Amino acid sequence: MKKIIVFCFSTMLALSACTDDFLTRYPHGAWHDGNMTPDDGSSSLLIESELTSAYRDLGDWNNLWPVFAMHNIITPEAEKGSTPTDGAGDFSPFSDMSFTPSSGLISGFYSRCYGTITTVNRVLVLIQALPDSNPDKNRYQAEAFFLRGLMYYRLTQAFGDVSYVDRVMDQTEEVVPRSPRETVREKYVKELEWAIPHLMTRKQAVEKGVFRVITQNAARAVIAKTYLYQKNWAMAQNYAAQIIVSGDNDLSTAFADVFKEKFEFGPESILEANAEIDRERQLILESPAGRMQGWRGLPNLGWGFHAPSEALRNAFEPGDPRKKVTVIAPGDDLEGETAMPGEGSYGYCNGKAYVCKAEFAIKSRTLEDQGTWYNPRIIRYSDILLLYAEACCELGGKDNISEALAKLEMVRKRARGSNTSVLPEVKTRDQNELREKIRFERKIELAMEFEHYFDLVRWDVAKDLISGFEVGKHELFPIPQTEVDRGIGQNPLY
Repeated sequence: MKKIIVFCFSTMLALSACTDDFLTRYPHGAWHDGNMTPDDGSSSLLIESELTSAYRDLGDWNNLWPVFAMHNIITPEAEKGSTPTDGAGDFSPFSDMSFTPSSGLISGFYSRCYGTITTVNRVLVLIQALPDSNPDKNRYQAEAFFLRGLMYYRLTQAFGDVSYVDRVMDQTEEVVPRSPRETVREKYVKELEWAIPHLMTRKQAVEKGVFRVITQNAARAVIAKTYLYQKNWAMAQNYAAQIIVSGDNDLSTAFADVFKEKFEFGPESILEANAEIDRERQLILESPAGRMQGWRGLPNLGWGFHAPSEALRNAFEPGDPRKKVTVIAPGDDLEGETAMPGEGSYGYCNGKAYVCKAEFAIKSRTLEDQGTWYNPRIIRYSDILLLYAEACCELGGKDNISEALAKLEMVRKRARGSNTSVLPEVKTRDQNELREKIRFERKIELAMEFEHYFDLVRWDVAKDLISGFEVGKHELFPIPQTEVDRGIGQNPLY
């Protein structure tokens, strides 16, 4: 079920608060002391609207289109998809490792992250102006810290050292020097730690029907992932364990159902973007994720980009039910229709982005909408279980190996469902063998999602698996040329 109450209410009122004073008092079109008083309610309404805008960034074009290339198409597990020429200018340089600082995708991703940060920095000024008696002040600040922290997690993951901006910049400021990656991580982790008790749980957010589902476990997950990249196994284990024992997430949703609209913000969800098409209520809040990845051909469900490669299709263990969910292949039965590739199209699609007929049949949606109400799943609970298993395996010792095996089995048990003849339980206690089993499980369970390239890099195996990968260069992406021209500096060998 879509959660839209807060968004609709706050945006409507925030827009109605834009009076002539807002537009005419200097500086024109900006909120400031001259056109807003802290106790008239308008500041809270604007905060709601700005936070919602930053949250909606998670599902926009530049948080998806570049990520397909930078996280998956660059690996052996995904292909550009669509037709040979469609999107080739954007995606082909990632397939052969020829991307440069002038890449529009890399620039778009970089700009999107900093655009969200700019919005957050602006809204934090308004939050600080609220009286301490405001019951929502700490939650607002916690949500803002989360959104900013998530963007810096992504920026440091992709680019290493980056400019750290935690204020509204003066118009005369053109360049903020890059800070060391670990310095940036220390800053946003500290803010996320503060945010955790001030955020809602998933269950609270769903019960209240809020649009921005930014939860305690989402903050813990970004912290855990940060420690994973630092190979701080004990702290990664600690924060993943906090998610596991919280009871706010579980694997009760069948794998085949996880990506359906009915199960959005369900027990599996730690972080997802929110989208909606509901013409009956005049709500058009699109995300292009479903359209970009939908089946290209008959039935006509999308553009067919970001497709599972032959290597991925062949990697699934015999009988693994997840393959049917992850891969749409020519001739598959799509709820009574035979999947027929469009002329010249790649012929396979990401099944996790498939939207079923029941979703089209409601809210006055049409085939032309092509799944633009689909919520991209950004962090899932199974990701955290495998993160925890990996940390336990790396820490070693009898108890940790047992914990790693137990969490790995949780993921595999859910995947096999009622078919107990497939996906046998992993029982090896050899640390090296178990490490490979966990890595393989991440590749399969999280296929076509948000982490694979950076998993290969942090495991130091990208050089062995990706043709053209250059050690000392491709662990990071290049800083966009526009930023280099402003004096930001560049990553090695670009």
